[in-house]
Amino acid sequence: MEEKNLEKSSNHLIHPDPVLNPESSGDSKFTHEKFVFKPAKIEKITVESPKVKSFYLKANSLDLPLPGQFLMVWLPGAGEVPMSVSDAGGGSIRITVARTGSTTEQIHKLEEKGTLFVRGPFGSNFKLDANSYLLVGGGYGAAPLIYASKVLSRAGKKGVYAVGAEDSSELLFTHEARKHGLEVYVATENGSLGHRGLVTDIMNDFLRRFKFDSILTCGPERMMYKVLRQGLKLGIPVQVSLERYMKCGFGICGSCVLDPIGARVCIDGPVFDGKLLLKTDFGKWKRDPSGMRVRV
Repeated sequence: MEEKNLEKSSNHLIHPDPVLNPESSGDSKFTHEKFVFKPAKIEKITVESPKVKSFYLKANSLDLPLPGQFLMVWLPGAGEVPMSVSDAGGGSIRITVARTGSTTEQIHKLEEKGTLFVRGPFGSNFKLDANSYLLVGGGYGAAPLIYASKVLSRAGKKGVYAVGAEDSSELLFTHEARKHGLEVYVATENGSLGHRGLVTDIMNDFLRRFKFDSILTCGPERMMYKVLRQGLKLGIPVQVSLERYMKCGFGICGSCVLDPIGARVCIDGPVFDGKLLLKTDFGKWKRDPSGMRVRV
């Protein structure tokens, strides 16, 4: 998610693993504890691509999020950013961080045993009560989808994981998706692996070959807009994990609002039903850090 600068400062009983008991944690109700920064020790760091790292945070004092929810992550002296969760359970939370600006650049410099400060989880989550899913991701938008794939796998559900990037080195979580039992399809813009072009180019192929009950998507907005249109055209419900510039993370500032209906990505989303998004400026307009409307 996009960056912002804000500084503040830093316990809570851990919930049971939401993968095993999805009703047990990650609720979106606002409580005092959600707004208190909690220290999270970095247990492990993995390099996912030249621009993306995953940080495994010790979750002793954190509520475990559900797939699709996000955390507000603060590094003192650098700033605060909203972060999607790419895995949770077993006493840890994994956030996957793309180096997209000054704050995330400083986070990338951290080492194991370092500390980040976290509040949340916030926002809506993916509904995973259907049987067969198509997961479509672009770039670091694959993060919440791979967490969803883990939950689907544990529930014995079927799925296809389609992911795109500019280069094969930037494709995320393909091996992990296969471990979860999903069929994997990839597209790269430079043709270094899989289909040469965009991941939306190959959607029609497996929409014809497979029957899907639901589509989950996260990535560049223009990509998601195409996924939404293609899915709804075939009568398949689409859940969209949307990214917007955020300042507060709890619905006050209006930076992430979807015009004209006034839905706020931080509390009404980030996961939205696709039909609702068609009533907004999704795929066309968004707001920059100053609040000005700019084209997507």
